[in-house]
Amino acid sequence: MPGIPRIRSLRNRFLVFSQLIVAALSISYYHTMAQVVAGAFVGTALGCVWYYFINYYFTKYVPFIIEHPFEKYLFIRDYAPIPRLIHFQYENEYAEANLRRWQERRMNYTKDQVSSSE
Repeated sequence: MPGIPRIRSLRNRFLVFSQLIVAALSISYYHTMAQVVAGAFVGTALGCVWYYFINYYFTKYVPFIIEHPFEKYLFIRDYAPIPRLIHFQYENEYAEANLRRWQERRMNYTKDQVSSSE
């Protein structure tokens, strides 16, 4: 995304807060403004508690959960330690596609060699 990181950060914050205001105004059609404000405070408090719980308590158990046989059956993997995840996935997919093309060419080459020698 073009732009200075601080400007992008401010732009993203503005977009998020404007979306929050639009959501609150759309909800105020069905509820009173006091209910909307109370819901916003309760939602913010629960979001903060959830964030704290996940980041400070749940992360200790991630390796145990990932190594569980059921999680391996579901192919669940922890991508948190991988920096630049999208680049990592792109490189792996590209390498796998090249390997498959190479294997296909190799199989076709050996078939051509066998048929031409007969």
